[in-house]
Amino acid sequence: MSAPIAILTDFGQHDAYVGVMKGVILSFCPAAVIVDLCHEIPPQEVAAAAFALRASAAYFPKGTVFVCVVDPGVGSQRRILWARTARHQFLAPDNGLLSWVPTPFREIRALENSKLWLSAVSATFQGRDIFAPVAGRLAAGLKPSALGPRITDFQRRPFPQPRCGKKGVRGEILVVDRFGNAATNLLPEHLKSCRYVFCKGRRLPLRRHYAQAQPKEPLALIGSAGFLELSIRNGDFCRAFKAGPGDSVNA
Repeated sequence: MSAPIAILTDFGQHDAYVGVMKGVILSFCPAAVIVDLCHEIPPQEVAAAAFALRASAAYFPKGTVFVCVVDPGVGSQRRILWARTARHQFLAPDNGLLSWVPTPFREIRALENSKLWLSAVSATFQGRDIFAPVAGRLAAGLKPSALGPRITDFQRRPFPQPRCGKKGVRGEILVVDRFGNAATNLLPEHLKSCRYVFCKGRRLPLRRHYAQAQPKEPLALIGSAGFLELSIRNGDFCRAFKAGPGDSVNA
């Protein structure tokens, strides 16, 4: 059986980009099981992709190859990386996207063996011409040693840590989902003595689930990724309060 392949991009579903990548993968591994992890990452938002990977990787079976193409530096001299943890493999540009993978990497390589790519490589669509054929080959059993040399100096994007002080804890919004919910970097342990959090001048009561709030009422709760989220029941928090990544959240 081939390894599952999970694709994470900012390509959206309007164009043929994702479908073409799948076609290339299947050309090298016809038995591949391909999962669309997400294609609605905001364009070029590397941090949003890193968060999505952090929140989701643990739920995939052992051996999964994550193909991550959120790549503002496509076509430049930036490297493409292959990395593995104890359970999974990852392909991603060397732009910090892999920084928040929750388990440590056991091996990292730079993709330098161009014999594994398509014969013609576009400067704007390396997801098709490099990532996809390499992913297909890996799923079919290619040994990672064929990809290129081992490295240790890949780009790291530090995870934003909350700041603890005498007046409480200060966090920030990291990403916004399609419902307008704002995921923050605050964990349950930062909220042990809190009944409210504050953002954009509003006091938000902490709830266990959405039904504890009235329709259109703002609230805060621990989301499925394990972090505090700011929401409006049956509404769009970020649109209502003009909130977005980087805005402060105080507890």
